[in-house]
Amino acid sequence: MDKQKLREQLEQLHAELARVKSLDSTEAEMLQHLASDIQEVLEREENQAQHYSGLGDRLKETVARLEASHPEATERMRQVIDQLAYLGI
Repeated sequence: MDKQKLREQLEQLHAELARVKSLDSTEAEMLQHLASDIQEVLEREENQAQHYSGLGDRLKETVARLEASHPEATERMRQVIDQLAYLGI
């Protein structure tokens, strides 16, 4: 796995986040910020480790909040977390 795989997973996660429904205002805000962070990373031509700083932590926090109510989205988040860890980020 490499950064291209991470990019593909981020694209899939971004699409999954757009499909999430039935959120309270706090969850909606969390997902909005997460989607914005992902979009920012995807728009960069070249990403370095510092461009992912904080993304893993935000993903973990969001997984903890949403895993019971939105299992598909949180599964994609876990995949990205694992990929970040694999890349040492």
